Amino acid sequence: MKTNVILTSVFLSLALFSCKNDDKKTDESEKPKVETFDVSVDLIIKQQDELILFYRDGSNQWFDEAHAIWYGVKAKNELQTAKFSLPEESLATDLRLDIGRNEFKNQEPVEIKKITISYKGKSFEVNEDTMENYFKPNEFMVYNPETKLYSFKKNAKEEYDPYFVATPLLNQELAKITGGIK
Repeated sequence: MKTNVILTSVFLSLALFSCKNDDKKTDESEKPKVETFDVSVDLIIKQQDELILFYRDGSNQWFDEAHAIWYGVKAKNELQTAKFSLPEESLATDLRLDIGRNEFKNQEPVEIKKITISYKGKSFEVNEDTMENYFKPNEFMVYNPETKLYSFKKNAKEEYDPYFVATPLLNQELAKITGGIK
């Protein structure tokens, strides 16, 4: 008799625990996937450095550290992708892409093959042939259209801060992706 009670208790316990586990699996699979605003940069960079994506999202008038995402790139002679995901609920209205910190490292020329911007199934792609239409290099960068390479230099005051700024044309594309323009 005691054996029957013990066996019944064991079977009931197993049934209850397996039902609870099934409920957990269902709850996890029902969670909506977080959709973030993403920027991917496909590039060849031969020296280790950092890429910094600054963004404006309507809450900041200027590019600032609170609205920046850092990505360390390894020295490679082959294509690599740096992927930046903005925080949930943040939508970029303007972008700036810095190549390295403000210290001159004699960085070798960099080749940017493609930049892909995506959000909620919509995307926009800038390739190396259209880069200058959407991202302008600042005074610390020199573009060679024959090799499609960006090289780096200090200015006359020995300052160094290479970055790309978005053009008005890119900002229009950002608005289309985020729903700002239909």
